[in-house]
Amino acid sequence: MESLLLTGKSFRRLRSFPAKLLCASLAAFSASNWASAQQTMMSGDVQIVEMNQTQFQQLPNTVSGTANRCDYSAANPPMQPDVAKGRCQPCIRAVDCADNCGGHQTWRDMHPYNFQPLGQSQFQGPIRVPVTKDYRVRRGDTLQFTFARSRETPTDSYILSIGDELQITSVSADDVRMGDLLQGRGVAIQSDGSLHLSQIGRVNAAGLTIEQLRKNLERAYKEFLKEPAIDVLPVKTNSRVEDILESIDARQGISGGRAQTVPVLEDGTIRLIKVGAVCVQGLTLDDIKRELNLRYQQLAPGIYVEPNLATTAPHFVYVYGQVALPNRYQLNGPTTVTQALALAGGINVRGNVREIVIFRRAEDWRYIATRVDLKGMHLGKVPTPADEIEIADSDLIIVPITPIARFNDFVDQVFQRGIYQIFPLAQVGSGFTASQSR
Repeated sequence: MESLLLTGKSFRRLRSFPAKLLCASLAAFSASNWASAQQTMMSGDVQIVEMNQTQFQQLPNTVSGTANRCDYSAANPPMQPDVAKGRCQPCIRAVDCADNCGGHQTWRDMHPYNFQPLGQSQFQGPIRVPVTKDYRVRRGDTLQFTFARSRETPTDSYILSIGDELQITSVSADDVRMGDLLQGRGVAIQSDGSLHLSQIGRVNAAGLTIEQLRKNLERAYKEFLKEPAIDVLPVKTNSRVEDILESIDARQGISGGRAQTVPVLEDGTIRLIKVGAVCVQGLTLDDIKRELNLRYQQLAPGIYVEPNLATTAPHFVYVYGQVALPNRYQLNGPTTVTQALALAGGINVRGNVREIVIFRRAEDWRYIATRVDLKGMHLGKVPTPADEIEIADSDLIIVPITPIARFNDFVDQVFQRGIYQIFPLAQVGSGFTASQSR
């Protein structure tokens, strides 16, 4: 897919051209009239670089890697919606951190920019790439598992299990006939894994294939029949699958429902019928699906499990110190330090905005910390603040007190509330003398 990109050199050239020419060019871009825009730009000797994805990756100082499993990349964002904008679009100057490869910039680096490409639909925001490549399950998440019968052809012969029903007949002896396939009734494998048949009595069946069982019956009936010619037909199989599906129906209490919702426990495991505990912490849904279907395939062939994320664990940030409302706040999406401070009502007059401390737990629960300076950003002097970082789950943000406020507290505690209360002084003339006690 071809795209039009402006290089950094082109942007530097843009600043030297008249505002009317620049506004006209941006209006042409916002209206998706690429031919008109190119003609307008070229009239001012401004370079328009037209390149595909491969050519972009070959440019120096560019990073273009797969951003997520949807195959979005830094040079190929998702398609944005078409909007109908009026003709009177403002010419806005702005700073883009990509212009200088994320380096330091000031307001002097502003240049004409299509700051509102969605026009009146800007409040919805652009279609951004997903915030993560693959969602990893964590403790506190809730997963829903849908169970269904698998129609895939098994690679191995079916293994008989307890509860399966069979029809057993002999071609040479009419009196050897147990079960009726036409009527849907068969001789069942008992809870001890065996069949109890006339003449030969108890025969082990669970864990065998139908062919293995037929050969065992042939040998057993040779004591009574010269040519047994035993035939074994399945009447009812996959008893374990039926047991699992019926158990899930009963648990949900809804007729026909075959879904089970389970939480991810503190140890990072879930518990499912028959398979028990399964570690899912840090796995994707595809990983969980593959693991569970392998386990059920070994336990009860013929069942299929599809996991889905029902609810995610809540994400919190803790804001403490010199803010209006220190508390714990829930994160509903990607959140920066300033956005978290806004949730707490902002920094008060005693807060030191230049030394905000962020404590974080690493993957092995060790403490890591950093300190950020957001004064330039909060004063509107830094357009692309490097210290405006993203907040992680369970981060602790502490806004310390300013040095002048700390000194004022010292004076208040030591002199006004301390020494002066014990030895009150009264001003007399140009000096101070101890007041006489009454």
